[in-house]
Amino acid sequence: MIIRQVRPSVFLLLLVFLASCSAERRFHRRLVGTWNIDRYEQQFTNGEKEAASNLGTITFRKNGSGIKNVTILTRGLRKPDDSDFSWKNTIDAVTIISRNSELAKTWLVMKNKRTYQQWKSTTQGTVQTMELRKQQ
Repeated sequence: MIIRQVRPSVFLLLLVFLASCSAERRFHRRLVGTWNIDRYEQQFTNGEKEAASNLGTITFRKNGSGIKNVTILTRGLRKPDDSDFSWKNTIDAVTIISRNSELAKTWLVMKNKRTYQQWKSTTQGTVQTMELRKQQ
């Protein structure tokens, strides 16, 4: 009797686990490729906003590595960021690991489309929003 009660719950748990892993892998495959950073916006704690468009490209490779060729605008200064990075994802977040990079952090995925992504992150109260469009 106990075995019959446990078995469906274990099966359900396994099913949920496999479904989440599958969604994570699908998102990983979706990210692989080169994306244009169409827009990057920062909203500072004092309410000021700063936005820039066409900042460059970011390439995600299948093996979890990538390369950035971008110029980030922060407080009126343009800061080039041309370097390799590593990355990982969950179902709803992307983490970029890189030294001395404004993009190195965990980004929450707000919109996840095949050719369009919108991500948000927060650093010391400043909210960053990045919009990416996949190159064809």
